[in-house]
Amino acid sequence: MNVDVLLNAFEKMVSNYPELSLDEAKGVLKQYLLKRRDFDVQDEAIIEALLRDRDRLLEQSFIEGVDEYLQKQGLDKKRVDFLRSKEGQDKIVEIFLSVLEKLVDYYYQVLLNRQFGGL
Repeated sequence: MNVDVLLNAFEKMVSNYPELSLDEAKGVLKQYLLKRRDFDVQDEAIIEALLRDRDRLLEQSFIEGVDEYLQKQGLDKKRVDFLRSKEGQDKIVEIFLSVLEKLVDYYYQVLLNRQFGGL
C-alpha cells in the first residue's frame, strides 16, 4: 500500500482540527501503517476507492467519529488542549484507523451480499 497517499488523505481530513499537531499525528499513523502489514490487495483496492469517493464517505465518517468522541468524553471545551496532547494525537489516529477498517469491512459485506444474495 502506498502509505504516502493515505497520509495525504489523513492530512486533508485533520485540517478540520487545526489544533492537532499534524506532523506528530502523521508520524504516529505512519509508524502504525509501516508496522501493520495485514492489508491485502483487496483491502488496498477498497481503500483506494474510498480515497477517490466523490461522496467523501471516509472523511465524513472520520469527522463524525472524532466529533462524537469529543462530545461523549466532554472534551468540547477542552478540545484544543486534548488535540495538542499525545493522548489526543493517538486517539485521532486510532479513530481514523477504526473508521478505515470499518468501511473496508462494510464494503466486503456489500460485496458478499451481492455475491450470495443474487443481486
